[in-house]
Amino acid sequence: MPLFPRRGAAPALDILAQMTTAPLHPVHHVDVGNLRLAYREAGDPDAPTLLLLHALGESSLSWDPLLDDLAALGYRVLAPDARGHGESDRPGEYTYELMTADTLGFCEVMAPAPRGVAIVGHSMGAVTAALVTAALTDPLPAGFPGRVTRLVLEDATPTRPGGPAFEPFDEPDHPVPFDWPLVNALRAQRSAPDPAWWDDSLRIEVPVLVVAGGPTSNVDQADLKDFAAGVADGRLIEIPVGHMVHDEAPAEFLAADGHFLGR
Repeated sequence: MPLFPRRGAAPALDILAQMTTAPLHPVHHVDVGNLRLAYREAGDPDAPTLLLLHALGESSLSWDPLLDDLAALGYRVLAPDARGHGESDRPGEYTYELMTADTLGFCEVMAPAPRGVAIVGHSMGAVTAALVTAALTDPLPAGFPGRVTRLVLEDATPTRPGGPAFEPFDEPDHPVPFDWPLVNALRAQRSAPDPAWWDDSLRIEVPVLVVAGGPTSNVDQADLKDFAAGVADGRLIEIPVGHMVHDEAPAEFLAADGHFLGR
């Protein structure tokens, strides 16, 4: 389940079957502090890093069909499972601040070359990606491999105060592939966000591409437009297929990202 419900999107495995007959990229694991994170990867290990951050309730599996195409842009592509998701640890404590710290730690371990990283984030991952980018100001965190070089936010931005409240969801009566408590913990943060999330993120100076899902998305599209206009080097493109842009329109998403991220 992504941060906002899908509207007519096929399940991830159906999408994979439609796009490719290649096997899934294998899952690897790495220790980040006291947390064990799973991840998938593709591309030249010596190339600059492109980090893919998934939506709430998803995992690196959601990015799997795009890994090789994104790697072909000249990147080593890394797609981690966030805490509580996929095959990563489920520590029982979930905040955007912790996910930001996890991401910084993951980069410190996995991308030690001092050339920085480009980040693509979807929904929950877009919020984390913006917070990570905003955190990378002088002085840099000890050991971190440089700044974010480019940022893509797929149909989400950091929440600004005064927005709609996100009502808690009832726990489903069937198993889910993530730790259920994380859902309402993160939704509560989105309902009462730290004002610094929006304000600090607007001070991001690296190039930012906001990919909007258009009028059928459950996300406030005005926030996306305001964010793209408010950062120093922002641009916005609409792919009107709803919130699950890279699932519903992978070719269009890759074309937009390829133009923006191409090296």
